[in-house]
Amino acid sequence: MRWWMTRRVERQAMHMHEMMDRLDVDVPTLVRAREGEVYREARTRCVTCGSSDECAKWLDRNTASHEAPEFCPNLQLFEQYRKS
Repeated sequence: MRWWMTRRVERQAMHMHEMMDRLDVDVPTLVRAREGEVYREARTRCVTCGSSDECAKWLDRNTASHEAPEFCPNLQLFEQYRKS
């Protein structure tokens, strides 16, 4: 894997975890769902997402937002695993 691709994957993974934090996702429950398959699918969607610039901007400007990031391909999943 080329260095720039490695950097992109790392950046996307950081964005995904920051997004889960912002949306108050129950990460341990999500990670264990279907023996890790749900998390793997979410990670793949994130890494291949075409909205990485929009995601970074949203994360930068929304420290405690209640506005949903409609551009996020994992939004429905993250909402499903929100902490109660």
